[in-house]
Amino acid sequence: MQLVKRAAFGWGTTGAAYAKPRQGLVIHYDGSDQNLAGKPHASCVDYWQRTRKFHTGSNRQWVDIGYSFGACPHGFVFEGRGENHAQAAQPGGNTTWYSVTLMSGPGEKPTPPQIEAVRELRAYLMGRGLGAAVKGHRDFYSTSCPGDSLYRLVKDGTFTKSPSGSNIIEEDDVDVNAVWHDARIKMNKGEKTESERSPASVLQELETEQDRIKSRLDELGGKLDEVLAELRK
Repeated sequence: MQLVKRAAFGWGTTGAAYAKPRQGLVIHYDGSDQNLAGKPHASCVDYWQRTRKFHTGSNRQWVDIGYSFGACPHGFVFEGRGENHAQAAQPGGNTTWYSVTLMSGPGEKPTPPQIEAVRELRAYLMGRGLGAAVKGHRDFYSTSCPGDSLYRLVKDGTFTKSPSGSNIIEEDDVDVNAVWHDARIKMNKGEKTESERSPASVLQELETEQDRIKSRLDELGGKLDEVLAELRK
């Protein structure tokens, strides 16, 4: 599970009351489409920040973002109020169930990494004493949340399947140096000359090409100066 803690967003300890949810996990969604799957991961971070700002603002005046966790389309789990705190997510189950909102709306389907993130979160919480049940927001309160598409996945057991298997990785624990040199970027995608290179080698090649272009521009600039000098004679 790729877990992004509150501190990564610059948030301090939540002011939400202590609670010990044990019943299970409740699925939520946003009331409008977000289209985050086709955007950079930074857009998910911005969405999470904006959601907290809305929840703590003048309209709702909650002490914190309403959810325990969020699952983004790129497969990351964002910490909201986190473990052992009451939520403002599902009346009737705010102290007995954990909540996770999928960062999507009624016209969107969850991505495979997003579904896997929910499964990983559930497995992690079950390892810390949470019950196995998964419900939707509408099971607690008269609402359309989490939408028909997500609610079908709640009912057919999609979220209760075991994750493919991964350790918990907090964002601060990622070895950036290893990723920089060992990760692979597919080049010339779709062409016969496809290759894979590390981010470091790609940047080095771009820097080399940048130097070549700069040298060529300097050369052309010198020739242009010569031509202008001849024209002024």
